[in-house]
Amino acid sequence: MSAVIRLAEPRDAFAIAALTMQDDRETGATIESGFLDRYADAWLADRHRVTFIAEATDGRPIGMVTAAVVTKLPSSRRPDSRWLHVSLLFVTPDARGAGLGARLLATLKEWGRAHAVTRMQLNAAPEARSLYERAGFTAATAEFMEWHAPNT
Repeated sequence: MSAVIRLAEPRDAFAIAALTMQDDRETGATIESGFLDRYADAWLADRHRVTFIAEATDGRPIGMVTAAVVTKLPSSRRPDSRWLHVSLLFVTPDARGAGLGARLLATLKEWGRAHAVTRMQLNAAPEARSLYERAGFTAATAEFMEWHAPNT
């Protein structure tokens, strides 16, 4: 499936919320009334997050990756650093198996390198571990995985 991946913009808030809601439903969560509005508002207010959205050729959102940008406070004992905590990587069922998840992760890594990010971390569901391993993540614990930028 052909897809365009781009940095999400404010106009994408409801699409990001809808993709998140779809992921929540797939994992068995009950969606409460008003979730889309509440999530979209929170996403728009969060200035320490980077989100990429994948769209099919017809403009339909088919995937996303979102991560919090964490910046260490300056210290004289260690260098300044930034990292990303990936909170969600999601691809719609009809778009799975075509490498879109890997493309979303690669796009996030590219953004990270351009913004002085030294590592990415995430909590991996067992069924997603092989995707993250192929993307260069290693297991720090049974669920926690990390990727370190080259030369860090």
